[in-house]
Amino acid sequence: MKTALYLRVSTEDQAREGYSLEVQRETLEAFAKREGLEVYKVYSDNGISGYSSDRPALAALLADAKGGKFGLVLVSKLDRFSRNLKDLLSLVDTLSDQGVGFKSAGEPFDTTTSAGKLMFQQLGSFAEFERNRIAERVFPGMVKGVQQGNWQGSRFVPYGYTYNKPAKLLEVVENEAEVVRRIFALYNEGHSTWAIASTLAREGIKNRKGNYFGSKVIGDILKSQIYIGKLVWNAHHYDKTKKTAKGYKYVKNSPDKIIIAQGKHKAIISEEVFAQAQKLLAEKGLRHHKARSEGYILSGVLFCEKCNRKYISATAVCNHRTKATKKWYRCSSRNNGYTACTNKSAKADDVEPQVAELLDILIHNPKLGNRWTNMTLPAPRPTEDEKKAQKEVKEKLTANLASQGKLTDAYIEGLMSKEVFEEKNRDLMKQGEELKKLAAYFELREIDREKLAD
Repeated sequence: MKTALYLRVSTEDQAREGYSLEVQRETLEAFAKREGLEVYKVYSDNGISGYSSDRPALAALLADAKGGKFGLVLVSKLDRFSRNLKDLLSLVDTLSDQGVGFKSAGEPFDTTTSAGKLMFQQLGSFAEFERNRIAERVFPGMVKGVQQGNWQGSRFVPYGYTYNKPAKLLEVVENEAEVVRRIFALYNEGHSTWAIASTLAREGIKNRKGNYFGSKVIGDILKSQIYIGKLVWNAHHYDKTKKTAKGYKYVKNSPDKIIIAQGKHKAIISEEVFAQAQKLLAEKGLRHHKARSEGYILSGVLFCEKCNRKYISATAVCNHRTKATKKWYRCSSRNNGYTACTNKSAKADDVEPQVAELLDILIHNPKLGNRWTNMTLPAPRPTEDEKKAQKEVKEKLTANLASQGKLTDAYIEGLMSKEVFEEKNRDLMKQGEELKKLAAYFELREIDREKLAD
């Protein structure tokens, strides 16, 4: 049988004996030879956590599995494939749907039997448990490192710095630091982030990726305390109870969880310059909030004819004496400064009545009237009954999973026979699946509401 070998190490694994890619490869090749398996290809992910499913070699393996290029995936241990039980089971199910088997050289099991499935899930649980233990050990160490002034996260380095890994220190990149100083100087002189981006673009100044600076990047630089020698850590986290199209929602932490410490790196700008920029940002942010409070019903709905980007809300002062303003819609590409789209802005007073008139014609058109019944209406706000039902489902699912865990522990400790375990566990798993479906339904309702709110 043609077999795919999958190898993976993370940064921490590389420092642990027996986890190197070479050792894994030798182990799997020897195992395949003993079992009479033909090695089709070796897929290797280097320096990527097993908790992430976003891995290049894994993606290539799944694509080849779909193409029917091999019939078995072989790993040295389950946690090489994934440290997340849910992802592990999902990956194995995906392979199974493609007619591809899955086997671990270090942990023999057979997923075609109920006992084998149990063992597989237990081994996956232990892999996830180990990952959680690692996280519990690493987090306090990272907190201590930040408090001591050490930069955490060598993969991402702020613009203006480079990371000296042996010294564990951020070091100033002078040509980038000059750009940062200029951004602060221009902003404190009264230039907008858009004007600064436009100025830098006209002079051919680009970021590390070779792209022009946009308004958002300029704004992020102006807000970052890294440039006054401070470290801000744990400001955000991924909320695993809130899913998005790209993964989990990235949300702000409460102020009491955010750690701000004096870094060991050299500051690029003075605290006085930074404080002045923050004052201007706060003033402009307040004006921006007031300008947007009236609402723009077509923001993100209109699209630019030239560049196909969304038109967004904008406000312009129409009377400098009274400070009266008018609502406009402009191409969102305007935030790109020098490379911005040149399509004209549109007055809300001109566009909104036209759109309303067109909608009125469509809604009352007898030829189209019967089609509106198929439209997906916005999800209503959750009622108290729905909130109560969602809470009950979560509580029942938690209790169900706990019962499954206790039952499994009792079986492993030899307190009941295999037959009794399978009979009791069958009902629990069936009930658990129904509860998971209900929980997923409520979760999808929440996602729909979030999308509509955006």
